[in-house]
Amino acid sequence: MFELNSIYTPITALPGVRNDAYSEIIPCIALRPYIRCFWGTSGQIKNCEIPGRPVIPDTCMDMIFRVNDTKNTNTGRFCVIDERPYPSHVIHNSDMVSIFGIRFYAWSAVLFADGSLNHNEEDLNIDNLFYGFKTEFESILWDCHTLEERIAAAEKILLRRFNWNKQNPHVMNGLFFMITNHGNVKIADISSYTGISQRSLERMFRETMGVSPKTIQSLIRYQLLWQDIYLHRQFDVFDAVLKYGYSDQAHLLNDFKRKHAMTPREALHFSLS
Repeated sequence: MFELNSIYTPITALPGVRNDAYSEIIPCIALRPYIRCFWGTSGQIKNCEIPGRPVIPDTCMDMIFRVNDTKNTNTGRFCVIDERPYPSHVIHNSDMVSIFGIRFYAWSAVLFADGSLNHNEEDLNIDNLFYGFKTEFESILWDCHTLEERIAAAEKILLRRFNWNKQNPHVMNGLFFMITNHGNVKIADISSYTGISQRSLERMFRETMGVSPKTIQSLIRYQLLWQDIYLHRQFDVFDAVLKYGYSDQAHLLNDFKRKHAMTPREALHFSLS
């Protein structure tokens, strides 16, 4: 099946920022169609020295482990697809901690989960969805002290737990249609392209990603727009209105600000500062 990561690479609000508190590492070749990146601290760092980062809808899902060496504890959580921006949580104590994250593409987290993602939001947590991976990974987490060691351990477990049979070709075809059309599509068009009724498409998308086709279509359009703004510094808003199917400039700017909490100009300036 076509690998969507070859045509779609989501970015964060701060794509170029790398430091001791946050690094991104690309996974092994076998996992690249499914894992956007591994990320985390380069080692132990004080809680208070981990800055808050704005979290925007990047159409990804994250599994995050925070290891507290001061208290000899570990907490794991799973972050679903977000539709709105929010600031990451800042902890002000000076405990020594390290953070390890796995960022899944929208279509791939389900391939490593113990079930589908079609649940109420409160049930979409790491213990319900990834109990098998969490149990295995936490059993060796304390023996892995660097980001690279944790990545190597996680990759082995992920490859072992990968379930190809859970990949839905209709969802993948629908996503391909959305991406190649810049998110500028109607649900009826996706249904026609995939040959699946809108009701069936809705169910399949929720089982795979926990969100509706309309939601992911809107987020893909926003994410591709943000990539255009960030990667092409001569961004033209009027061209973008036509390309992404907005009714006018105000519609584009309002939609972007609703998902990014900033105007395109402010977002670009912030990402480069």
